[in-house]
Formats: sequence, structure tokens, C-alpha cells
Amino acid sequence: MADLASLSIRDIGILAHIDAGKTSLTERLLFVSGRIREAGDIDEGTTTTDYLEVERARGITIKAAAANLEWGRVRINIIDTPGHVDFSSEVGRSLRALDGAIVLVCAVAGVQSRTQALYRACARRGVARLAFVNKMDRRGASFERALGDFVRLLDPGAVAIQLPWGEGEAFRGVVDLVEMKAYDFSGPSETAAPRPEPSPMPPELAERASAARVALAELLAELDPGIMEDFVAGRETPPERLKAGLRAAVLSGRATPVLCGSAFCDGAAVLLLDAVADYLPAPSEAARPEGKDPATGEGVALGPGGPFSGLVFKTSGDPNFGRLSWLRVRSGRAAVGDRVLDVGAGKLVRITRIFEIQADRLESVPNASDGAIVALALGGQGVGATGATLCDPRRPLLYEPIGFEEPVVSLALEPRTREDGARLRAGAAALADEDPSIRLREDSQTGRIELSGMGELHLEVATERLERDYGARFRTGKPRVAYRELLAGTAAASEAFDRDLGGERARATVSLSLWSGAELKGFSFAASPALRAASSVVEAARRGAEAALSVGPSAGFPLESARVVLEGLALPGGSPSSPGKAAERAVEIAASLAAGKALREAGTVIVEPVMRLELTVGEEFLGLAAAAISGRGGRIESIDAAPEGRSLLSGAAPLRRLFGFAGELRSVTEGRAEYSARFLRFEPVTPGFSEYY
Repeated sequence: MADLASLSIRDIGILAHIDAGKTSLTERLLFVSGRIREAGDIDEGTTTTDYLEVERARGITIKAAAANLEWGRVRINIIDTPGHVDFSSEVGRSLRALDGAIVLVCAVAGVQSRTQALYRACARRGVARLAFVNKMDRRGASFERALGDFVRLLDPGAVAIQLPWGEGEAFRGVVDLVEMKAYDFSGPSETAAPRPEPSPMPPELAERASAARVALAELLAELDPGIMEDFVAGRETPPERLKAGLRAAVLSGRATPVLCGSAFCDGAAVLLLDAVADYLPAPSEAARPEGKDPATGEGVALGPGGPFSGLVFKTSGDPNFGRLSWLRVRSGRAAVGDRVLDVGAGKLVRITRIFEIQADRLESVPNASDGAIVALALGGQGVGATGATLCDPRRPLLYEPIGFEEPVVSLALEPRTREDGARLRAGAAALADEDPSIRLREDSQTGRIELSGMGELHLEVATERLERDYGARFRTGKPRVAYRELLAGTAAASEAFDRDLGGERARATVSLSLWSGAELKGFSFAASPALRAASSVVEAARRGAEAALSVGPSAGFPLESARVVLEGLALPGGSPSSPGKAAERAVEIAASLAAGKALREAGTVIVEPVMRLELTVGEEFLGLAAAAISGRGGRIESIDAAPEGRSLLSGAAPLRRLFGFAGELRSVTEGRAEYSARFLRFEPVTPGFSEYY
């Protein structure tokens, strides 16, 4: 292995709709680079990055997995992410560690709903993109259709830099439009996966390739003066200039190169790795997140040579080292033995071990520098959680925290024995630590655990892991919808608190206003300008208001969203800037009372999660599929043509009516429909709500 200090780094993710071939492509990239000796197979349960038993049994990716390889003078850190929408939190937090991404599109299905969501997330985070049209060797494959979908639905700057040499069963290779070279992959497989040699340009592709290269040059001419001069003069731009212009366009987010091939083809993987090295950014070239000074709130930007800082984007459990914090180093360098600051926890902590991550294997290293993706073992409790910022204590900063959507479905688990109860509690706590989109609540009297998650599959996998990985035995209840309450209006209230607390007189009066709005998400709190300097009492007021708003007045469900503004605060005999503990407690209680009063005055409506549905089904089953949706209280919003004579139905339905829908759909369509559901929004429940909870 080369000296890591001498290698340029690429931190990339592989993102796609479910079943587009992400894990198979990851295997091929690891194989052709020499990182693994044989590419694994999903059907055989032998892949490197799908290493959990439940992943191999189901044939899907559930947890984001990290791996690395070397390609020439480039070190490529790869995160293979899940495609199923129930595990979208794995993708969202992985994006916080990435500078670039390979977005896979199936050559048969084209751009799908999940692809669109992932692509938009990349764009929001400033993650540079390559696109790879996979499954060109499958019957029904069409590169032009997939490219057209990409340009129409995702990115007008998407441009082909390869063309397929044949499609479907006739697929045999690609034409590189930058070099104007053809590569034939149809020869015998090579165990060493050597670099493919160029072949003569196929005569049937010469005209099409020439036109596609002109289109590539035309797009880049708008961004690069040198290419523009060539284009105006009618000269063919040299490959190196074209490559430099394309790289600049990718780094600026103004172009997305589109390649093609098959995840089972060594030659396609070799050329894709070349493109990753050529076009995706090194850490020093990528968009860098700005941190904030935790004391002042002012922006702080640290470069590669600055003090150490990094973001924990994921955690995992290890039997020897406990919680491991997966860190993307954002600046500077950290070494084993260093003491770093967990800014959110306010604790200094020692780094006891640093590991490079190779799927389920850990490789110990002495240090980690800017751009590294590593797992840290930290010598302390309550530190290094998902979303934590670790930094040099002498230069504190706080990166944007990682947010997670609220769960929409829950499941009650009742242990069979006392020992099962202990295993169940330990396992559920470990799962919730690894995946913050899982929430748990325990009934201390019955020992029952309530798990909440993002969908039926999410909870099915969680319960399966509790049995497989933690040996817990339990009975499960029926899935229940996570209802919410939504503010019906706005209100303002003022409350006073005056009482002895621990022998000390505590008095405070708090005035606040409560706001609702379609743009709000979750709980937010702000103070009027005159009170912002009194940080400790403002924080006490926030705690009190948040506690009061945790339960709605209509049916006791959590409040979906609210904004509280602290309008006024009076501390008789005390100063807001140095109030004392009793006064802070008085402020917290008064704020809770005021928020509760405002909440009752504003009133709430009960809302339920509604899911966006997408079904792909053959024409012969279109009517039956539509009837199945309608029978579940859903509505069909559009019916569009899909490849291979199929139809795409889009619509929405309440989650409470969708339990068991996948089985019904398989039955009425003889297993020939593809179905996905993702959270759309909360909507008011229908009359007669009480029958549903």
C-alpha cells in the first residue's frame, strides 16, 4: 500500500434507487483496484459491503458501509448507501462526509423517484456528481432514454462522455468521447482485471460519436474560453483541454458527466475509476462546510492546514471498543492520544484508537488528516454521538448538526422473559444509537419497548436484528401510525412563577408567542433582540417551552411543528445576565406554564402521515393496481408510460391504510408490480378519528 500522505483523496458515495446495482458496482470497483481478490455476489450473500446477516438474507443494503481503494496516485474512500426509502437517514448523513458521488441510473428503468431525491440532496450539499447508466447488458436497456431522463428530470448540465457499443444482449463496450477511443469488453474475463485496450472505432458508431463529442464541446464552450475558441474556429478540442474544462465544470456544479456500462464488467469499472480520479474533487477542491463559533455564533471557515476539526456522521458498536464514531476530518490532523473537544457535549475526550474502515473490518492507523473517513474509539462516556463536532480545544467550532425526520410508524415489543427484557433493552438502545431515525420508549412497569421508525421494512429489519444480533425473544404488536398534532392558529400568553425552591425565593414572569406555519418543521425557539444577551435564562425558557409543547392538548400526541418567540422576561430582584440557579428554574417553569396556556388557546388539529406512492405495473394489471390503491383510501394523481410497455402510477394514501398493502399488490398483480412509498406530509385525519388509535 502506498504512503497515504503522498496520495490525493476522493471521498465519494454511490447513490441510487433500490435495485439499481450500487453494491454490485462497489464490489467491482474494489475488485478491479485489487482491494479484494474476488467480487462478491448479492444473491450468494458474499458481498463485501453488505455484511450484516439481515442484508445478505434480504439481498438489500440496510446500513451505509465504508471501504477504500487505491487507484494510481489517488486514494478513493467509498460509502455504499441503501436505496430503500426507509433507510434514507443512512444516505442523508453519509452525504455530510462526501465531496463527490456516483449517481447510478438503471438503463432499463431510467431515472426513478428515489434517484431524483438523492440528486437534489447532492446538489443542496454541493456534492459534485458523476452519473453511471448501469445494466446496459440487460434486455430493454436504452442509454438515450436514461440520458434523456437525466437531462429532463435532474440536470440540464448532464452530458454523455461515453456512448454504449451495443445495448441489451448486444452490449459489448463503450466509446470514450473525450479520447474518441472505443473499448471492447466482450472478450474473456480476466482474473486480474487489467486495463482494457482501445479498439478501432466501430464504423456504425463513428457518426454518432462525432456528434456526441460536438455536443460535449458545445456545453463546455459556454464555461471555458479555450474550448470556446476551438468551437468557434471549428477546431477539434484536444482531449487534455476537454478533460480540464470538464473537470472545472464538474467542480463548479455546472456539468455532470454521464458514463455507461455494467456493474459486472471489469472494463467499465476501470474507466469509471479513471473518471472519479479525473473529475471528482479532492478535499482541497470541494465545497467546505462552514462552522460556527459556539460562543458568538459567528462563521468559522477552516482550511486543510488549520486546526483539527471533523464531523461525526455515523456511529457503530464494537464488542472490543464500544461505540465507534465515524468521522470525516474537515481540517487539520488528529493522532492517537490527542485530546479533542466534543463541542456539543462540552467535554474533552482522548482519542484512544483510529481505524480505517473496510466494510466490517477495522485497520488501525496512527493518525487521520484532512479528507480522511475513519472510525474513532474515544475514551469517554456520552461523547462522539452522530452529529457531534470534534475539534482542537484551542479553536472551538460547531458544524451544522445532522437532522433526522420524525418516525411515522411504531411497533410494540414485549419480552418473553426477564433475560429477554435485558437483551431487548440493550439491543434496542444500540440500534437507536447507530440509527437515530429509530426512536424507542420503554414502559418501566411492563418492560414493553415501543420502537418507532420510518416504515414497515425499517421496523421489520430492526426486529430481525434484535433477534439475530442480540438474541432477544419477544412478541410484537401490530404496527401503529405515529400521529401528530398541528397548531390550529397563533396565540400569546404570559405567566408568573413565585415560590420557594430549596429554601430560596424564585420569581419570574415570562411572556411568549406561539406561531404555526407551513414553512415550519419541528420546534424552533427565538428570543426578542433585547433578551438575546441573557443566554442562560433564554436557554431555561427554551427548555420550559419545549417541555410544554411535547404533548398536544387534543389527544396527547407530539406537536408536529411550532415556533416560540420569547417576548418578555422579568426577574424581580435579579439580573437576566446573571440570574442564579433558582431564578433560571423559575424562568423554566414560567415559560412552561406560558407555552401550555398559549397552546391551549391556539388549539390543535390531529394529523396523520400520508405517503407518496409509486407503482410500476404491466398494462394488463393497471386497473387492478389502481383499484388496490383506491381501496386503501388512496388517490391516483398521474399515470405515465414506463419502459417495456409498463405504466407508472403516482399517488398518495394515508399510512394507516397501507399496512399489508405490499402483499395485496403482489397478489392482484401476480408479483409483477414494483411498489415504493415514502413520507409525503402530514394531513388532517378524517372524521371518526378515535377508531384509529
